Amino acid sequence: MKPAHMVLAVTIMAVWASNIAAARLAAGEIPGWALITIRMAVIAITLVPFVAIPRGHMWKIFGLSVTMGTMHFGLLFVALEHIHAGTAALILQTSVPFALLLALIFFRERFGWRRATGIIISFAGVTLLVGEPRVNDNLLFAFLALVSALSFGAANLQLRSLGGVNVFAINGWMSVFAIPQMALISWIFESGQIDAIQNASIDAWIAIAHMGIVVSIVGHGLWYRLVPKYRTNQTMPFTLLIPFFGVSFGIVILGETLTSLIAGGGLVTIVGVAIIVFRKSENFIEKP
Repeated sequence: MKPAHMVLAVTIMAVWASNIAAARLAAGEIPGWALITIRMAVIAITLVPFVAIPRGHMWKIFGLSVTMGTMHFGLLFVALEHIHAGTAALILQTSVPFALLLALIFFRERFGWRRATGIIISFAGVTLLVGEPRVNDNLLFAFLALVSALSFGAANLQLRSLGGVNVFAINGWMSVFAIPQMALISWIFESGQIDAIQNASIDAWIAIAHMGIVVSIVGHGLWYRLVPKYRTNQTMPFTLLIPFFGVSFGIVILGETLTSLIAGGGLVTIVGVAIIVFRKSENFIEKP
C-alpha cells in the first residue's frame, strides 16, 4: 500500500470516529431523535439533487433506512445523550461479530474456530465495559448502543444486495426514507426539541454540518475511491483505528476520562474484532 494511501486511510478513520464525538457534543443540546433527523436532512439535501434515483432498489433502500438509519443511527444518537463518545465507539465495534452471527443465522454462512474465538473475546470486552461505573449507571443507554451495533451489522448484510448501486445514491435516498421515521419518533417520545433546535449553539450546528457533510460525504467518498485499489485484508484493518480515535476525541474535545476498566474492556473488544477482521473477506459499507 502506498504511503500516501496509508495516510489517507488513517485520516478517513479519524473522520469517521469524529462523527461520534460530534454527535455527543450536539446531543448535549438537541434530543437524539431530533438531532439525527436534522443530520439525515443535511445528507438528503446535499446528495439527492445530484444522484440518480436507484430504480428497482427503492424497497431495499427503504429497508436499509430502518436498520441503518432509524435503528443504528437513531439509537446511537439517543445513547450518546447519556454515555461517553469513547465508550460508544468501543461498543460499536461489536457490529463486526454481530454481522458474522447474523450471516450464520440467515445465510447459513460458516466460520471457523478463530472467528468464533474473536466473537467471544469481543463480547467479553463489552462485558468489562459494562462493569465501569459510568456505563453501569447508564446501562439502558449502553444497551441501546449495543442494539445500534447489532442493527449496523444487519444493515451491512442488506447492503450486499445493493453492491452495484452508487453509495451516494444509497446514502441520499436512505436519508429521505429515514427522516419521517425519525421525526415521528421524536414527536412521540421527545419534548422541547423545537426550542432546543432554535436555541442550539454555533458549536452544535458546526457538529451537525460536520456529521452530515464531512463524515457522510467527504469521508465515504474518499474511502470508496481508495478501497477498489487494494485487497480487503489491506484496507479493513484500518477500521480498528476508529475506537482509538473515538476515545481520543472524547478525551481531547469533550474532556472525557479514560478509566482502567474502559481501557481494558476496549482493548479486549478490539483484540476480538481484530481476530475477525484479519480473516474477513468482505468490506463493510458504512461506518458510524
